Amino acid sequence: MKILIVDDDATNRLVLGAYLKKDGFNIVSANNGQTAVDLFQSEAPDLILMDIMMPVMDGYESTIKIKSLSGERFIPIIFLTAMTDENALTRCVEVGGDDFLTKPYNRTILKAKIDALERVSELYNTNQQQKQEIIARREIEIQEQEVARRVFDSILSPGCLSSSDNIQLHLSPMSLFNGDVVLAAVKPMGGLNILFGDFTGHGLAASLGALPVSNVFYTMTAKGYSIADIVSEVNRKLKSQLPVGMFLAACLVEIDTSNNVIKYWNGAIPAAYLMQENSRIELKSKNLPLGILGDNSFSNQLDLIEIHNNDKIVLSTDGILEAENKQGAMFGVERFLECLNVEFIKNDQEKEKPDLFDHILENMNIFVDGFEQTDDVTLAVINCDIDYINQLSSDRENSKKFIPSHWDFEMCFYYDAIKSVDPVPLINQILREIQGHRIQQDKLSTILSELFCNSLDHGLLRLDSKTKSTPEGFMQFYADKELRLKELDEGFIRISIKNTPIKNGGDLSIIFEDSGPGFDTSKLGKTNIQLPDTDKPVAFSGRGILLINNYCQSISYNEKGNRVECVYHWSNSDHAD
Repeated sequence: MKILIVDDDATNRLVLGAYLKKDGFNIVSANNGQTAVDLFQSEAPDLILMDIMMPVMDGYESTIKIKSLSGERFIPIIFLTAMTDENALTRCVEVGGDDFLTKPYNRTILKAKIDALERVSELYNTNQQQKQEIIARREIEIQEQEVARRVFDSILSPGCLSSSDNIQLHLSPMSLFNGDVVLAAVKPMGGLNILFGDFTGHGLAASLGALPVSNVFYTMTAKGYSIADIVSEVNRKLKSQLPVGMFLAACLVEIDTSNNVIKYWNGAIPAAYLMQENSRIELKSKNLPLGILGDNSFSNQLDLIEIHNNDKIVLSTDGILEAENKQGAMFGVERFLECLNVEFIKNDQEKEKPDLFDHILENMNIFVDGFEQTDDVTLAVINCDIDYINQLSSDRENSKKFIPSHWDFEMCFYYDAIKSVDPVPLINQILREIQGHRIQQDKLSTILSELFCNSLDHGLLRLDSKTKSTPEGFMQFYADKELRLKELDEGFIRISIKNTPIKNGGDLSIIFEDSGPGFDTSKLGKTNIQLPDTDKPVAFSGRGILLINNYCQSISYNEKGNRVECVYHWSNSDHAD
């Protein structure tokens, strides 16, 4: 241990130096305060014995400068003084002195004080070292979390939800990681799928659950699966991967621009509404959150509501409803619904109607008045602008072009596979991988769906379309279909697709053949049948054949009637097929 002795009296320095050298200390001496400051910087002593009254610079001023130079390091300073004045001793402590020793010196007391301050110094410096290590590790942890957050944000990108004023989104996580998840993707046949969810808990643990959800949602949407299939697979994935007690409250919405409807499944999202011109429709939760029930108990049944251009869908996690102010009161459902009523205000020439999204957030912020956030807060307002949503699909198709090429493939599904596999999304995925998005337009998906349904319903299950002539019969038809499908124990459907490239596109030959008894094709009459006026109600049956006839360049049946071949023309440069 190196000790700096500061005293203008040479005898005192020699006596103290002799004492301390016998005890094994390394000694450095200074005859005034200024020299002490200089030696402190050059010699870095571990402890200082400081006289008070000295020329050039006294002990008080020297101590102040040394303490400022020592930074985070603890350098004990013992004042050497013959003064017993209370004010003088108080001054020693005020300027940074850690102890004092009155003259004449007692060697035993001096050694005891040095040993005591050495222990204090070691504890202090160890504490400072550990503090710096903690700070360094914390900085590394923050950097790693920031990298992880960027990766999460990339994987869990809300996609087209943040691309336009038509879709407004507010995400405010309670911590670095967000337990809320918002995903959106354009469907291959047009329209939009949205998943809006809230995991139990907050932070990293809650965010981890969103990774499998994102993968399932985007992959299955790209392949053309319905949200009923998507919600079933998400539930299955979370049930198998999440720990007990962790689940996802979620609302999945499909905006179907072909039929101007929304289909939705709500499992415990409390604030979901469809805002129409003169009404507010609650998208009620009828299910438990995802990740709780097994396949046998889980229901993927969807609800359907007709929509009009510029209707709005409002989705919010409970972070808004449960936002608290300083008095402990919650924002609550009543205040939230009151905010929604702004949509029913008529435009005033003197005053513009408030924007619904901004109005909700503004009222919540006024209510909480800066009080600390206690949950992740997420809000989305989606304008059902049919033209805009269709444009999203068009923009995605334009993002990548494929050169038309020669190819063909064949699939055969037997009765047991047909019970659990929908081949249409699978075929859509194959076509997209081979020829890009252009070939997966809504008309082609409709053709494939109708041909498969005809082969299954009338070929293998032998159901009669006339049953669907009334709303009651329509429901009975699908009840009979479900029963017969369960009992199906033989049969197959073979699907063959071949592409012949032409300029900017191709002619797609689509063949569906089933093992059923077929039908009398002469009853079909002419194939060039026009669809009925869209302003008139369409019958519950017969619409599929009309669509196929109008979408395809040709359609032909074999003599038995269990094999149909359609030719569909697709273009890489023209949306009008």
